Amino acid sequence: MNDVAAPVVGLRLLSFRPKEMVAWWAALLGGRPQSLNSRITAITGLSLRVVIEHSQIALPYHPEASGVTVVNLVVDLGAVQPMLDRLARLGCVPQRATRELGAIALWVRDPNGTDVALHLPSPGGHWTAGADVLPEELYVDAVLADISCGRPVGGHAP
Repeated sequence: MNDVAAPVVGLRLLSFRPKEMVAWWAALLGGRPQSLNSRITAITGLSLRVVIEHSQIALPYHPEASGVTVVNLVVDLGAVQPMLDRLARLGCVPQRATRELGAIALWVRDPNGTDVALHLPSPGGHWTAGADVLPEELYVDAVLADISCGRPVGGHAP
């Protein structure tokens, strides 16, 4: 048995909407916001710590100014439904679902406009260096139905 906890990965995001970002990332991670000073708040989940910093250079028409355009997270099937429920209370639902080798991703967008892919394990392959291909688009509702019924996530292509 391994008693050593995995290190927490850190992600720092600049935002022009810090209150909305803190609420959104707290819902995603299921963590409590911790104010570090008047401009910086941290939210810590099981293996990810997100620091939101109020910034004058991060503008609503330019999400790249936050420093990140896409965040990819690997999510356990048991954790994804509570995560989606918390986000739904904020009015955020997955807008897209894709199949990649060994995973299905549900795509949500944070208040900065950053795409966040929630990668769920899926039968039918493993990640390899040669698996860099365009993802297959899936029906979001079919993936969500698989999750809510406790079925292996397979999704259905449009």
